[in-house]
Amino acid sequence: MPKVTESALVAAPAEKVFQMFVEPQRAVMFVPGLSRINNISPDKRSWDYEFNWLGLVISGHSECTASEAPKKYQFKTLTGNKSTWTYRCEPDGANTKLSLEVEYEVPQQQLARFASETVLQKMNQNTAREIVSHIKTLLEP
Repeated sequence: MPKVTESALVAAPAEKVFQMFVEPQRAVMFVPGLSRINNISPDKRSWDYEFNWLGLVISGHSECTASEAPKKYQFKTLTGNKSTWTYRCEPDGANTKLSLEVEYEVPQQQLARFASETVLQKMNQNTAREIVSHIKTLLEP
């Protein structure tokens, strides 16, 4: 599966950064195109989502596959467009190195819309960069 990665130094403790991920409904604040999170399970380890992915609306179901506070949070989109999202928080003094890795299946039926897999990869890399930037903006004083 193709993947994109992005990281940044966030002027906030790892515990505070990690808390952004354990409440699934917060993701609409920092993931471009994510329009809805609903049907969140009581333990907050599964939810439904609606995502406008580069002009294509995708609905699906996600499940948390790893929650290791305050270091790693991972979930998979099981339906819609399958993917695995991994957030890592590494303390760096009073700051945190935030890393995001997204592995995704290439939607072959939609690939023609993007001209090539290379163009799609670049667009997904830009989205990962935006996500990390939004989290940084939301958490820094």
